[in-house]
Amino acid sequence: MNKKTFFFNILNGMATGIVVALVPNALLGELVKYLTNWFPALSVVSQALVLFQFGASLFIGTLVAYQFKMNAAQTSIVAGASFLGSGAAAFKAGAFTLVGIGDLINIMLVVTISCLIIMALGNKMGSLNIVFLPILAGIIPGVIGMLTLPYVRTVTGALGNMVEHFTTLNPLLMCILIGITYSMLMASPVSLVAIATVVSLSGLGSGAANLGIAACCYTFIFGSWLVNSKGVNTTLVIGAAKMMMPVLFKNPVIFIPLLLNGIVAGMCAYFLNIQGTPMSAGFGYTGFVGPINAFALMDGSTTSRLVNLLLAYVVIPLPVALAVHLVLKKLMPSYQDDVYRFTPEA
Repeated sequence: MNKKTFFFNILNGMATGIVVALVPNALLGELVKYLTNWFPALSVVSQALVLFQFGASLFIGTLVAYQFKMNAAQTSIVAGASFLGSGAAAFKAGAFTLVGIGDLINIMLVVTISCLIIMALGNKMGSLNIVFLPILAGIIPGVIGMLTLPYVRTVTGALGNMVEHFTTLNPLLMCILIGITYSMLMASPVSLVAIATVVSLSGLGSGAANLGIAACCYTFIFGSWLVNSKGVNTTLVIGAAKMMMPVLFKNPVIFIPLLLNGIVAGMCAYFLNIQGTPMSAGFGYTGFVGPINAFALMDGSTTSRLVNLLLAYVVIPLPVALAVHLVLKKLMPSYQDDVYRFTPEA
């Protein structure tokens, strides 16, 4: 196996694992939470959606191992290593507490180490594999991940500092830069929700972040529509653009439409007064988290607020994203629909 195939196996497994973990809560979370006001019994479903999301590191490890056609024992070992190094569980006051889905960059590092060890050892230990492989390819990479986690998190911290600096600039420039940043980072292993919460991104900055994510989704929707399956396209419509990580890494030319659509997103946030909170930033339109919070923070009548939301999230960015896609296809021979092809299988 060459380095390129190995790298994209890791990315494909991560992308699929992220979608499996996050889509249920993103799609149903807000709706179920709203319905619990009338049907309290649904609170169990709401809790289940959140707990399922916390299993992201396990799903990622499992699906990365699947990309390498590993057997059941090897798959569970990679999943265990991924969970250990993710940071999803924190040890406080003598007990472990689930604190989120974990750091995706660190998860990528840990599963890479785990897979390399399993591939290097193969079946050299014979029947002793079941004894030593969980330690060598599970515990050791997991511990390495636990040690590297504080340093890897500085990447998120550095990006957070950059976004925080944007908030000190002219409001229009701030919105454009945040829109671009969130558009270009959405399909990466970086947690945009973490960046928003670290710097307490709120107001227009939060609105620009959500519209930037929407811009990223629209970019991939139009690019993907003719070359990918209904399942992939439906997932993108829901707002899970992180599944396109391997596509973006393979074809960096996609950063051009992401940049252009991010600019439009920032301008929409500024001129239509789209705002948000630190907890709503980073969700885009998925589960209507961004639009619901923006609606609550906007001034004016219900009708005017709905019109502004439709303009910002649909009427302006959708046609612009389509126009950008069509124009770039004509101007750039290297930019065609095929660069958006998603191939999840190893």
